[in-house]
Amino acid sequence: MAWSSGVRVLRYDACIIGAGAEGLACAAVLGRRGVRVAVIERAAAPGGRCVTKSFAPGFSASPYADELAAIPPAIFRDLDLARRGAVLMPGSEPRGAIDDVREAVIARVLADAAVTPSRAWFRRARPAPPWPGEELATRASIVCGGEGSADSDRGALALLAGPPGGLPRGGLGALGAALRSAAEAAGAEISCGLEVTDIRRRRGRVVAVGLADGSEIAANAVISTLDLKRTFLALFAWNELPKTLVERIATFRAAPSIARLLLALDTPPELPKTADRAILRRPIVVAASHTDALRAWAAGLIPERPPAVLRLVSAVDPFLAPDGGAVLTVTLHAIPHTLFDGPWTNDKRARLQTRALVLVDEVFPGTSAKIKAAELIVPPDIESQLGLTEGDLAGGALSPSQMLSFRPFPEMSGTRTPVAGLYLAGGSSALGPLATCASGVAAAIAVLTDLGADTGRGA
Repeated sequence: MAWSSGVRVLRYDACIIGAGAEGLACAAVLGRRGVRVAVIERAAAPGGRCVTKSFAPGFSASPYADELAAIPPAIFRDLDLARRGAVLMPGSEPRGAIDDVREAVIARVLADAAVTPSRAWFRRARPAPPWPGEELATRASIVCGGEGSADSDRGALALLAGPPGGLPRGGLGALGAALRSAAEAAGAEISCGLEVTDIRRRRGRVVAVGLADGSEIAANAVISTLDLKRTFLALFAWNELPKTLVERIATFRAAPSIARLLLALDTPPELPKTADRAILRRPIVVAASHTDALRAWAAGLIPERPPAVLRLVSAVDPFLAPDGGAVLTVTLHAIPHTLFDGPWTNDKRARLQTRALVLVDEVFPGTSAKIKAAELIVPPDIESQLGLTEGDLAGGALSPSQMLSFRPFPEMSGTRTPVAGLYLAGGSSALGPLATCASGVAAAIAVLTDLGADTGRGA
């Protein structure tokens, strides 16, 4: 610790903004190579969306998602997550051509991170040679009717986004705890309840981050797991960044936000006698007009019938509910962050919840009468709790023009950024939608490469 002009300065080799899955994975890889790492988290505890909360006595759920994109097997093993309590392994779905493409993309980004680039930013339209699978993005754009189509996000998501990784026992909080254990065992120092207010540069290179308590963390490398816009437009003064970079960031589009409804039921929902009871262990998609929902979202309206995914998580993990009870989650898509007629009031929350319960009763008749407690999480809640722009859990629209080497834009398709010493991990990065932990590991490899450390061991 040191003092500079009355400011408390802590010195580390690297500083990671955000203690979610990507930040913790990055910290674990860096720490194991002897890099002194500080991880700064605004929330009271690490984990990001990898948390499990009790929303009623005896009832628990992961508030932001039931499961995440799968962790690549090599990373899962290298971080020793199973021994640390995360029984979250890649899904058992049959492998296909898209799985092979996804693995090739991950390998490509990790390999690129280990090579120091020699290029001028914004002088090349896109990387060469083309990435594996980029024909999928072109095909998605054609099949879905082009970028302006209301269905373009859905088509690209189905083709390119990573498969779910499964439900860990105890919810996603078990994965968060395992990643925290890996990071701390590697020597990373995790500080919670602190917020980064700005990233500081000297002679064009990042040298420190400023914190809300007035202190400063000096570091040779800063890794941001925040989304693209929050990283650059909230942590730098508007006139500090190159105009071309600001223009690129301005064109990056957010994904339609989601809302989550957590339901504590006094008894499990009932299915018609002819229904397959195995459905209780799987996600149930409630059909709705994707086009109508996106039009309502664009207009700032609550969709009449939002696309929804229902999941009886306690059927997979009985420890989430007391004996005889059940936990049902409802993920509602195309929910506006900002409503056309003002903020989310209690009346508007109640309206969305009522519409969600109509969908629930269509699938599980009579379930509304079984509710002991409910918690609704809308996009402004997600933005406030996780620090995500517009509550966008995806980190940006999953459309053909924002996937693979086009994410977040062609000149910045890895983890390095045009600001020397600053690296981007998380949802807005190229690997963000494809796999969990992969973008954090890629950032760690790039930092080790650029700092001259040995990248020949481990993940």
